[in-house]
Amino acid sequence: MADALTHGGHLAAAERLLTQTECPSWLYPVTQGATTVWERWDSLLPDGTVNPGEMTSFNHYALGAVADWLHRTVAGLAPAAPGYRRLRIAPQPLETLSSASARHLTPYGEASVSWRRDGAEIAVTAVVPANTTAEVDVQGAPDEVGSGRHEWRFAAPTAPPRPALDGLHASLADVIDDPRAYAALIDTVAAVDPDRAEAVRSQTRWGAGRPVTTALMFTPPDLLASVDDAIRRATASA
Repeated sequence: MADALTHGGHLAAAERLLTQTECPSWLYPVTQGATTVWERWDSLLPDGTVNPGEMTSFNHYALGAVADWLHRTVAGLAPAAPGYRRLRIAPQPLETLSSASARHLTPYGEASVSWRRDGAEIAVTAVVPANTTAEVDVQGAPDEVGSGRHEWRFAAPTAPPRPALDGLHASLADVIDDPRAYAALIDTVAAVDPDRAEAVRSQTRWGAGRPVTTALMFTPPDLLASVDDAIRRATASA
């Protein structure tokens, strides 16, 4: 899933799916106490009961493939030929991460790639084992390097500006995709009614074409007005 999104040019969507805690996401099971990867996103429901449907394994690899994506895409270390005779170095930093690293013990020795944010730059360090080469996809770096330690720097990509959202009339899909709007919604409701906030967090279908009001049925008018104002204020500037 993360690979498909990345290859389609939607790295930011893959990042949101990785880091959010609502279902579906990889962190939702963690909020439910998971120490393994489940077969389905909601094998355990928010109320703590086991999903009554089929396929509810609590130790299953399918969704665990995200670890491979983190290794190859986010950290940027992958084989470019069988047996790691050639490497591929192509980190894609995520906006919400300050650093990432990966290493692998190849038949030729340990290979590694790491990157970190350093002010307005991304600093990349890579180690290519003896008797191997690496194809490189890093801004300002050569297309190929030989064995040894290599370092490169490039300007950190700037996050695209986010649009202002129309308060209660905003699409739930836009709210869940904007951390500012999501926090404004949940925090405003939680300050008045924590149980309602938890219900919104865990039970809302965050789909396109559905306004915020559909997640706040039977909410008092004064709280609706507060939510409307909070979302508008939170998203007023990029």
